[in-house]
Amino acid sequence: MGTVAATYSLMPEDTEFDFQALVAQLPSLVPANVKVAKAEIKPLAFGLKKLEAAFVMEDAPGLIDKLEEALRAVPGIQNVETEQVSLL
Repeated sequence: MGTVAATYSLMPEDTEFDFQALVAQLPSLVPANVKVAKAEIKPLAFGLKKLEAAFVMEDAPGLIDKLEEALRAVPGIQNVETEQVSLL
C-alpha cells in the first residue's frame, strides 16, 4: 500500500469560530494512523475564514471516509470540502 495526502477546507458556521482551538485539537480528532501535515487559517469572504488542513495516511480501505466523517463531526463546522487527494 502507498501513502495518501488529502487536503480539506473546513468552513465555520459563523465569524466567531475559534480556529486556534481547532488547530490544537485536530490531531486528536482525526482517526488513528492519520497525521496532520499542515493546518492553515485562510480568509474566505466577508470576514469569514476557513481552515485548510492537509493530512497524510496509509492508502487503507475506508480511511478517507473515516477522516471525512470525523471532520464533519467537529462542532461549529458547517461544511467540509475535499480540495485534493493524491498518492505520494
